[in-house]
Amino acid sequence: MSRKTILALAGVTLAAVAVAIGQNVVLGKTAPAPQRILLRAEAGQFNGENPTLEVRRGVPVELTVRNEEPAGIPHDFALVGLDVRTPKALQPGESTTLRFTPSRSGEFAYTCTLHPGLMDGRLIVRP
Repeated sequence: MSRKTILALAGVTLAAVAVAIGQNVVLGKTAPAPQRILLRAEAGQFNGENPTLEVRRGVPVELTVRNEEPAGIPHDFALVGLDVRTPKALQPGESTTLRFTPSRSGEFAYTCTLHPGLMDGRLIVRP
C-alpha cells in the first residue's frame, strides 16, 4: 500500500474509534458538547413558569420534553421558526428528546400547541 492510502485508512479508523467512544470529531476538531435542556410539562406550564431558554448558535441542543401531568392530559412542544417539534403529543409519563443545532441567532417562540396561551415561552439563540 502507498503511504497516502495508509494515512487515509488511519484517518478513517481514528474517526470511527472517536465516534465509538462518544467523541464528536469534525475535521480533526472536537465538536462542542450539546446544550441539554429539560422541560417538564405540569400544571399547564413548562417548568412551572415557561422559562426563557438560552442557547448558542452553532452548538447542538438536546431538548427533552417530559409530560408529568396526571392521567389524561397530553402535551406537545413546538419551536416556531426553527422547525423543531415533538413528533406526536406526549401522554402523561412520556418524554422525547429533540436534537437540533441553531444556525442563526435570534428570539423564537415555543409553545404547547394543545394549550396555546398557557404554555408559551421564548428561546433566545445567542451568537
